[in-house]
Amino acid sequence: MKLIYIYDPICGWCYGFTPVIQQLQQQFSKEITFEILSGGMMLNANRRPASAMYTYIQDAHKRVEETTGIAFGPAFLNEYLHTDDIMDSEKPSIALTVFKQYQPENAISFAHDMQVALNYDGKSLNDDQTYIELVQKYQLPEQEFLNKMKEEENRYATHEEFNMIQQWGITGFPAAILDNGEQLYLIARGYTPLERILEAITEIKEKNV
Repeated sequence: MKLIYIYDPICGWCYGFTPVIQQLQQQFSKEITFEILSGGMMLNANRRPASAMYTYIQDAHKRVEETTGIAFGPAFLNEYLHTDDIMDSEKPSIALTVFKQYQPENAISFAHDMQVALNYDGKSLNDDQTYIELVQKYQLPEQEFLNKMKEEENRYATHEEFNMIQQWGITGFPAAILDNGEQLYLIARGYTPLERILEAITEIKEKNV
């Protein structure tokens, strides 16, 4: 069985949901393969300067915190959201594409590190320095990683991922799909508590005994 987690690096609800996926990965590491795909929430006309999102996020982040237990950092809320840094899904999504070439088993962990860098530490996901700091944890070659992020084939592969998710009809994030080898089951649409996902996985397993 494979669990496919569909997220976007800029999505606040995904920031709250990734720890749920990490718990599932720890619990089911021996029986379920985990894959993470980038959804492409903020691209082209959807891109916004952080300051343009300030009013919306000041309200929305409270709901995310109350529902998920995740915390947004003062550096994000009080500093980053006053900047004109463009909130753009493309570069961090390409970074995830490149990371998966090195350590696919740690891709969900790396995705969450990017989310923490933005939503807690207030760092720009457009800044190469952010990625240099993040890949050090995984002992990856920093300059090689940055070079790969600039390669057209990795940008193309990332956009192919966005297109595939659109073709699946998934337009909201986060989402999670369980693939039992015969059928795809949508087990999370939007933030879904761990208990509900565990129930869904149990039901699907029982159906397929």
